[in-house]
Amino acid sequence: MIHLTLAWFVFIYLAIFLAGILILWIGYEMLRKHLSSTAAAQHFSCRICGASLTDSQNNTILKCPSCGSLNECNNQGGF
Repeated sequence: MIHLTLAWFVFIYLAIFLAGILILWIGYEMLRKHLSSTAAAQHFSCRICGASLTDSQNNTILKCPSCGSLNECNNQGGF
């Protein structure tokens, strides 16, 4: 039988509880970053009128619904 004082029991309980919260927090942050990066990769703006364009089919050229101009999707990132 392992003998634990009340102070050690409370310390171990809090350490396990806080480690679990930390693991969940890191997991949710990784999931949030992954989902936001995939959503941002599909969102573009028209270079002529500035309207929002959404590419759900991974096309290389999108036609703007507002002005009708053709816009190239630049998926390389950067500024």
